[in-house]
Amino acid sequence: MEKTLKQFKTLVALVLALMLTLSVASVAFAADPSITIKPNNDADVTTSTTIKYTYYKILTADIDSDPVFGTDGTTTTEGVAAYYVENQAQANALSSTGVFTVTRVGETNKWYVELIASKTVDDIITAFNNDAFLANFTKQEYTSEGGDAVLPAIEKGYYFIKSSLGSKMAVQTLSPVIINEKNEYVTDEKTIPENDEHSQIGQEITYTLTVNVPATATEEIVLTDTMSKGLTFKEVKSQKIAGTDAPAAQAGTVSAVTSADNDATKFTITWTADQVKDIVGNPAAAKVITVEVTVIVNEQAAIDTDIPNTLDLKYGNNYNTVPQIVNTKTTKFDFDKVDGTDKTTKLTGAEFQLKQNGNVINLIKVTEGVSYRVATAAEITAAGENLVDKIVTNGNNVTITGLDGDLTYQLTETKAPTGYNKMSPDTVDVKPNASNTFEHRDIENNKGATLPSTGGIGTTIFYIAGAVLVLGAAAIVIARRKAEQD
Repeated sequence: MEKTLKQFKTLVALVLALMLTLSVASVAFAADPSITIKPNNDADVTTSTTIKYTYYKILTADIDSDPVFGTDGTTTTEGVAAYYVENQAQANALSSTGVFTVTRVGETNKWYVELIASKTVDDIITAFNNDAFLANFTKQEYTSEGGDAVLPAIEKGYYFIKSSLGSKMAVQTLSPVIINEKNEYVTDEKTIPENDEHSQIGQEITYTLTVNVPATATEEIVLTDTMSKGLTFKEVKSQKIAGTDAPAAQAGTVSAVTSADNDATKFTITWTADQVKDIVGNPAAAKVITVEVTVIVNEQAAIDTDIPNTLDLKYGNNYNTVPQIVNTKTTKFDFDKVDGTDKTTKLTGAEFQLKQNGNVINLIKVTEGVSYRVATAAEITAAGENLVDKIVTNGNNVTITGLDGDLTYQLTETKAPTGYNKMSPDTVDVKPNASNTFEHRDIENNKGATLPSTGGIGTTIFYIAGAVLVLGAAAIVIARRKAEQD
């Protein structure tokens, strides 16, 4: 009986050593077992990322220190391991997977476990990754605050490990084991159209949020988009999965929240764990979620200062990506209306309209003759008393804020200061410089009578009159000489 048991253990040990080992480990039975996990250093994962490991001891190793001959009859190894459980429920759970055969040793509380020859590593992980199966085994948890994770209380045997980053690992622990965790992270990206990196107050901007969902993803995904006070959330314009409009069952739930101090607006998009599993499908495949979000540049937008929009992604309970920040920016233009002769005397009473591509821009009069701001669509609709379509100078420097540093504007003089001619031509271009800002301008007016334009009667009448006078004088002189000769 003892010899038969010895042969059985040897057979099981050889099969398990070759087929049940799912990670490369150097077997040195003299050393105490341990598991060290080295997560990938992905740039999208913060160095302080909290990673939670849930692990289960599935099998206990039975070490046989007697020599075991190799198949060639000459080489030998020492310390071959066979695997077993000591619990009827665990034995039943393993047997029910269809991946293992389980054999009880006599009437003892020991069941040896052997992998069915046709089964693969994927079959093993699928069998272990089942809540009903794992309920028969003791759960242990360990949380790493970044860097390598060393799991505590590891014994000789076989473990199944789940990471909050989504990976699943099965490993024998006959000696110290180091695992380079091959995680496929859920990652995110936020982009803004290039021509919206500079914007005008009232302008709508559509951001694109991209979430890369690996096939291993099984937990909730939450996107949080935080807008500074210069931006107003309008809508989630679209949600697509793998380039196709997301069906209702897979669309994330949108929730918008305005902060108490009105300093920023946040909205979240949440995909539940069940939705994530549905998105990756069965068989599982990596998917890309793209979300288009429209915001409006509002009247609180900072001038010549980045207006940030920040995206955060949370996966499960223990994983956050590095925040993704994109910026837009508005700028200003200022000018003085001056006398064209001395270049310093500031003039009052000039009236201007600001145009872009020939269209008049409505403005909010912040301080008459001093400060104006581009109006939002809501302000135009409200048509309040400070909504104007012209600027009137009163001897001060005039500033117009909320302009797009990528565009050229036109400033058209509709009325000249009293006693001055309207500038000619009556429109000046306001062009951005290399820094996408607008430089100060002195806009001149000159005194004097307005001369007729080219093509009118102009001075011709004076030349004609002069010629008539000259001819008349000549005629008189000739007539007198003739009279004297007579």
